[in-house]
Order: sequence, then structure tokens, then C-alpha cells
Amino acid sequence: MYELNAVKRHHNKVKEKGYHPVFSVLIGAQNYHLDDEQSDIDTFTFVMPSLKDLYTAREPVSGEFEVDDGKCMYKDIRLGLNLLKKTNPNSVECFVGKYKYYSPLYKSICEKYFTNENLEYMAHCNHIHMLNAIAGMSKQLTKRNMPAGKRYSHALRMNSMCEKYLSSYCIDTLLELLPADYKLAFAAKRDTEHEDEYNRKCEEIAAHLYKVHDTFEVSPYREAIENYGIGLIEHFQKDLFIKYINNEVHDGN
Repeated sequence: MYELNAVKRHHNKVKEKGYHPVFSVLIGAQNYHLDDEQSDIDTFTFVMPSLKDLYTAREPVSGEFEVDDGKCMYKDIRLGLNLLKKTNPNSVECFVGKYKYYSPLYKSICEKYFTNENLEYMAHCNHIHMLNAIAGMSKQLTKRNMPAGKRYSHALRMNSMCEKYLSSYCIDTLLELLPADYKLAFAAKRDTEHEDEYNRKCEEIAAHLYKVHDTFEVSPYREAIENYGIGLIEHFQKDLFIKYINNEVHDGN
């Protein structure tokens, strides 16, 4: 309940900045049971462009700001949905996150499309792009300037995403992922005494995900799955904009 209340609070912070939120979602450690009392609350809010933005073809907004308990990130819903079509890992994580708060205006639309079955298809619009991104992000983690333990916990998240969002639609024998030691990852976040061990584990996961990348073979139904997922995303966007424009016209905006 605390997580959902925090998401709602961040949602309202974005609204106070003058944006028109569609929904907000909690991202990060809490979704992987890697949070502790020191963990920040980081959220992502997707917002609608104003009618003036649409009329003047203004560049879609994207930004972030700090709040007392973490960070509020926001992005034009059009950008978010385009990234979802590409199966960008960060965008997928936002749309499938379990701690969401919907703007009352769009609640019924979001609940219609964000069923478990629909989200599964929406998260599979481009298997290859997602695997490329996950492998690349895991490799970059080995070079990031942050404590090795924290990088290890991030690498496990990449491993988890690969397993969760790709295993259903590939040849199962080719997606054998390393076992995830989340208890160790949790301890690693604040541990600065075992850098070598965490570096080794981080590099091990990155190397293994590249091996998965090189041997990955998708389901023969890939094209149909991806087309269906893209269709769901496009219908979702259409319904959102119809609802938004009707509401703006009705209110005299």
C-alpha cells in the first residue's frame, strides 16, 4: 500500500508542474524485492501533449525532477508508446510495473488494455531489439562508475527481464539463464568490501546474456505475436486521444 500511495503522490507532483498525466508507475528496486529502508522511490509518469502542443507540432516533453523521497520522471505518452513498440527494456518495465496509479479520466481505458494477457503481447513487439538492448545494457554495467554491488543488482534485473519477457516466445533450450541470487544482490547494494566478487558476477551475467543473444531463436509465431502487440498499442493510443480531445472540447479548452 505504501508503494501505491507514493506513486499517487508523485503523480500529483507531475500534475502540479502543469502536465496532464495518464498514469504513473513505480520503477526500480521495489519491483525486484531489492529495496531497503534507504531505497529511493523513483517513478515514471506518462503525460498527454496539450492541444497547443499538437497544433504547433511542439517537441514531445521528457524530463525529471527530484522530490523528497526520490525522483519523478515524465515522458510524453507518444514517446513511451513508440519505445514500447520497439520493446525498449525501460519502457517495457514501465508499462508492466505492478504499482501503477491511473488518472481518473483514463482509468477505464488503462484497465481495459493493461490486462496481464494484453501486456504480455505489448511487451513482445520486437524480441530482437529487446535482446540487443538487454545484452548491451548489461555489458555497459561493467563499465559504470558505481559500486560493484549495485551494478550486480542491476545486472540481475537485466537477467530477470530477459527471462520474464523473452522466454515465453523463444526456443526454450536456448534461453538458459544464470540462477539469480537476489539475497546476495540485496546485500551487495550496500557492500563495499567485496568489489572483486561483485565485478566478477556482473561480468559473468553480461557475458552470459551475450551468449543468449548470439544463440537466441524466436518462436515461429513471432511475426503474428509482434503484429498483435503493435495493434494493441495503437488502439490504446487512439482511445486515449479520443478521450482526451473529447474532454478538452467539452471543457471549452
